[in-house]
Amino acid sequence: MKSAPTILAVEDDPRALRALQQTLRHAGYSVLAARSGEEALAALETSFPELVLLDVSLPGLSGYDVCRRIRANPRTRVLPVVFLSAHERAPEEGGNTLHIMKPVLASELLKVVRLFV
Repeated sequence: MKSAPTILAVEDDPRALRALQQTLRHAGYSVLAARSGEEALAALETSFPELVLLDVSLPGLSGYDVCRRIRANPRTRVLPVVFLSAHERAPEEGGNTLHIMKPVLASELLKVVRLFV
């Protein structure tokens, strides 16, 4: 039996993170959760998700900083990253990146996820 695709959801707002987890799990995905850039990078040391949903505004390392580190690591550089932002458009961070504005409807989020997973 094939396991569910794994998505790393990185969001510092507990309610927004819970909503992401519920939406993704309901759609059949396995979800790793991180509330900071540092937590996200630590998760990527032991896991290899199919997609990273990455909030731009995080405590400590920003989403942009996390993405740069993902792209600089030969093991993770090909991971698709979808930036989530309520206020700003993400700069180009290399291949396999996309940007969506928050708040995002669950149906729109799942459309974007299906582009990569």
